[in-house]
Amino acid sequence: MSADPAVLRTAMEHAVAFAARHVEAGGLPFVGVLVAGDGQPSAAGVNRVRETADPTAHAEIVAIRTAIAAPGSHPVAGATLLATGEPCALCYGFAAEHGVAAVRFAVDAATAAIWGFDYRDGYSAAGTGRLPLARTARPLPMAGSLAPFTRYRELHRARTTEPLRTHDRTTSKEPS
Repeated sequence: MSADPAVLRTAMEHAVAFAARHVEAGGLPFVGVLVAGDGQPSAAGVNRVRETADPTAHAEIVAIRTAIAAPGSHPVAGATLLATGEPCALCYGFAAEHGVAAVRFAVDAATAAIWGFDYRDGYSAAGTGRLPLARTARPLPMAGSLAPFTRYRELHRARTTEPLRTHDRTTSKEPS
């Protein structure tokens, strides 16, 4: 059973707000949250690759790992994964392996690329398009979805002219 659309929208609004706070604290604009069929959200996961030196510590994976490890937590299998940015190939695969039923994202991969986070090449390399979970993923946009991405760019444009790096991919593409 999937969560009610109103519950998913509220949880995504919280995830986007959390992402904005995380960017202000020096993090990346990616947040992942699992919502169980009964509507109960998990703790938010954030991208922790830099802090942990773990190249798999993407926001969605951190959220899933945290949910698995939490005592008395709802099962990951059958949950909906919410992501502030569309998951990369690694995250889609990890979610599928753990039985996540659906994925909803606030900002799609093409839009994230415009803001300096281009990880789309990984989709074809990993065969992501063959994953039913990736084929059925849907946007869940809302007012303010881009705020964490635009703020990240503002903060980092002031510090450097170097291209942004994420998911082992570099892009110097400027937003239109």
